[in-house]
Amino acid sequence: MGIAHLFLHTWYGGLILMIFCSVVMARSCDVFEAATNYLGRSLSEGVKGATLNAIGSSMPELLTTVFFLVFALHENLGRDLAASIGANAGSAIFNSIVIPMLVIQVVLATALTGVRISKKVILRDGLFLIAAEVLLLVLLSSDYITHWHGWAFTAFYFIYLAYTLLSMKNNKNVKKNIHEAVDSWFTKFQFKSPKGCTGRSWILFLLSMVVIAAACAGLVESCKGIADAMRINPLFIALILVAAVSSVPDTIISIRDAKKGNHDDALSNVFGSNIFDVTISMGLPLGLFLVITGQKIDFIEAGPTIIDIRIMLLIVSVITVAVYYFSKEMKSGHLIILGILYGFFILYAVGAADYLAGGDSYMAKPAEVFINFLRQPGGIEEILQNTANGITGGW
Repeated sequence: MGIAHLFLHTWYGGLILMIFCSVVMARSCDVFEAATNYLGRSLSEGVKGATLNAIGSSMPELLTTVFFLVFALHENLGRDLAASIGANAGSAIFNSIVIPMLVIQVVLATALTGVRISKKVILRDGLFLIAAEVLLLVLLSSDYITHWHGWAFTAFYFIYLAYTLLSMKNNKNVKKNIHEAVDSWFTKFQFKSPKGCTGRSWILFLLSMVVIAAACAGLVESCKGIADAMRINPLFIALILVAAVSSVPDTIISIRDAKKGNHDDALSNVFGSNIFDVTISMGLPLGLFLVITGQKIDFIEAGPTIIDIRIMLLIVSVITVAVYYFSKEMKSGHLIILGILYGFFILYAVGAADYLAGGDSYMAKPAEVFINFLRQPGGIEEILQNTANGITGGW
């Protein structure tokens, strides 16, 4: 058995490769954070988290979409697009639940009673996130996916970005302290002299992105290898494992912001990253890929496999936004609520994978009921398909 076969065609080899890619991303995130801390020194708290941090830390999701599309065989293009959407949806759910849980734990460990978050940040980013997921739910119910789908998602993100940057005008809480402890090779390089810090920060930023890109390529191939070895749709490997690994930068940045007391940045990075995941991370690569190749994707078979995941994503987002907004302070009790919610999602994903693979285990039964409910004649799936085709028929 060759090395390539081990890592790309066995489930255990694919898992080892995935773990390695996770470590590489985590290390690269240190370099990335040092660069963005300096480059975002003029942004206010909350805005930096929702823009620069969110964009940079969501690069793994964008790059996994790129490699899912570029590496796909023509006959598997719809399937692999569905897998990339699953990775972005799973990452958004991970960000909405697991990262806030870790942030709360970090804050509680510092003897504070809980996490207080700006209601303005939650309302702004939460409503944009829900709107983005409604757009995702409707447009991806089309029978065929064209480059116009990608541009629609991309345009939505730029509307959000413009609104977020405009909000800086009324926010005078601008952070000036940008120097970090110089105790690593990249910070020593970054601040080796007072002049040129901006240029060196951009070098570090781009370097970290290149390394993360290589890790994402390995992540996509390991996902397909595990799925082939287990004879299941790669969508479900992407939904849980790829999603968790690609969220490593988000997790690290949010935890470090929480340790510094920047709770708005910690949570706005989560929502900002989710908006980026379901718009730019999928939309921009999709638009460019289909324009360059001059094709459209037949989504008649692959599309229905992710309608339940898209609805689950919307439900989770509405619940988490409501929990964050209506809670005066995030305390230990919220850890239990969020933990139960994520556990429910994981169990559902495993059950859905089993059901769609032909299984009939006790975990597959609830997924079967939910999926059949969505797919019944005149049901939600049919309504969404008719609506989407009516909107995108001329695309």
